[in-house]
Amino acid sequence: MSTRGTILLAVGMLVLGLVLGAALGGVAGFFAGQSTSALSRALPTNPPPVTPSPSSPRTERVPVLPNLPRALNVLGGARVEEVEKDSPAEKAGIQVGDIITAVGSTKLDANTSLADVIKTYKPGDKVELSITRGTQTLKVTVELGAAADNSARLGIRYVPLIPGGRFRFPDG
Repeated sequence: MSTRGTILLAVGMLVLGLVLGAALGGVAGFFAGQSTSALSRALPTNPPPVTPSPSSPRTERVPVLPNLPRALNVLGGARVEEVEKDSPAEKAGIQVGDIITAVGSTKLDANTSLADVIKTYKPGDKVELSITRGTQTLKVTVELGAAADNSARLGIRYVPLIPGGRFRFPDG
């Protein structure tokens, strides 16, 4: 066999090996993924709570942000991430970690954000906020301030909670 023929044969074998390797790897990955998803469907989504035995010491789990109060089963709302200094929110006693669930009688949900509701008011208006702080539900009255564009301003930075989802710190 000539040198040229040997080179063509080697290149052909290399290409064939790559094609077969990719095909078999893809098929194996597909079936591995299928078995994993079947396994995840078989596992319970809410396993029963584990009760510690008296002999084992109980350790408390600390949330990622340990200064936040515990919030249990809050549906929708806006979690306060920052309260501006001397803002209407600070003057009303709103704290980082509070979850604002309603403004007046308007509940915050997938269709109604905190910013959208506050925009409907004017600076100087007094609004009642429903707040979840830990396990407590509070009603706080805030006199809205004025933003640079003369719209109503609360003076917080917040993150909307997943509407219909649950925000929960573990109980330990």
